[in-house]
Amino acid sequence: MIRPLREADRAAAVALLRAAPYLNLYLLGNLESLGFDQPFCEFWGDFDGPALRAVVNRYMQGWSVYGGADADWTGLAAVVDNHPVGAERLQDNPGGTPSFLPYLRRYDAPQVEEQHIMDLAEADFRPRPAPEGVRVRRASLADLGALVLFYSDAGSMSRSPLGVERPLRDSRLWLAEVGGEADGEAAVAQPGLEPGGVQRLVRRPVGRGQTACALLG
Repeated sequence: MIRPLREADRAAAVALLRAAPYLNLYLLGNLESLGFDQPFCEFWGDFDGPALRAVVNRYMQGWSVYGGADADWTGLAAVVDNHPVGAERLQDNPGGTPSFLPYLRRYDAPQVEEQHIMDLAEADFRPRPAPEGVRVRRASLADLGALVLFYSDAGSMSRSPLGVERPLRDSRLWLAEVGGEADGEAAVAQPGLEPGGVQRLVRRPVGRGQTACALLG
């Protein structure tokens, strides 16, 4: 059975997604920072009795899906196909099937791009302090003007003022300052802001340490 997820389903969803955290950073981030009550971020679950076996998530017009081999992939694809908002991009590393794309009926992928990913074990994580003269802190709405200027000429990472404001309100965003001015920025637990800015990509595993990306149309 496929149904919308609610707060009571959080523990089951997190447990399922943490089985492959390197595939599900976007999903886990949306769960933590946005939850189940945002109109632009929705979650559905595929249940076999009481057991959750797959999750599909919409962030605006971007979609992510993950589940076991026995998931109802056809039913999950129908959620995407029939949603009135539509789909422009898909994070396509579904775990239990090589690709989610063959199950979609309304969309195809005219462009595919492979990208490398890295899985860093917690035991191998070695945090380092910020360089001398650099201050790292959480950004706030007071930083909006400076960040809008910072992103106004950022090449493929450029964003509109609204695109800069949204993560300040809805997620956790950190910046690095040199002499009181922003030198760099990173969004934490906010998958909707994909690395690469305006790119609309679909990602699916194609081998150890790789993903494939495609534009939906």
